[in-house]
Amino acid sequence: MNSDVTDKKSLPVDFSVYGLDWGFRGPRWVDFFEGIPDSRPWALWLGHRERESEHGVRIGSLPKRRYDETMCASGGDPLAEVAFSGAFGLVNLTLPDGSVPRPDGLILALVEHAEKQAKRYEDWPQVTWLVEGEPVTARVWHFAGAWAGFTAELDDSYVIAIGIGLAPERTHLVRIEKPDSYGADFGAPLSLTELGRHKSNRPEAWLPPPQRQSFHADQLALVPESDK
Repeated sequence: MNSDVTDKKSLPVDFSVYGLDWGFRGPRWVDFFEGIPDSRPWALWLGHRERESEHGVRIGSLPKRRYDETMCASGGDPLAEVAFSGAFGLVNLTLPDGSVPRPDGLILALVEHAEKQAKRYEDWPQVTWLVEGEPVTARVWHFAGAWAGFTAELDDSYVIAIGIGLAPERTHLVRIEKPDSYGADFGAPLSLTELGRHKSNRPEAWLPPPQRQSFHADQLALVPESDK
């Protein structure tokens, strides 16, 4: 099959994109984008992995106006949607290797748990991040040995971070003006196929889960009783 037939492409990125500041040392890459094919994306995710380590952070930039119009066209709380984007990414990133059998019902339970926690985002503990050197408040949820957090204090974008092995208080962000550091051109259309090909040539361009060979206690606690 020709991969171009099923490739998902977006128009060039036209909003502010944030990543870890340049004090962070290690591989950087464009992880993926979200949006309707052949339109402007409503989210762009960048990956960061600490040099010679399995620790890192995935950063998502979501243009506020477009994200609100897309996710809450009929009303609702956009921050709950932002929180769910982070929580869903967290439960996904913390799954062990695919060779580890998934208990029946666990994946659905994890998604439902993420939805429940996202609706309670106002109860998430607050931490301080730095964005362009200025402090902003972020809300953070810890799960399965990792964490997800977001800030809504920037004028242009919501920013989500999902961290493994690094403290959320160490989240220091800058606006990314030179995307070539991530092996991409934000001024050109993005292709999921091309992003995947680029990452496949860089084995370090991914974030391993905190536990690769077994489930974390937080995950096992959600296995339906009938399947334990």
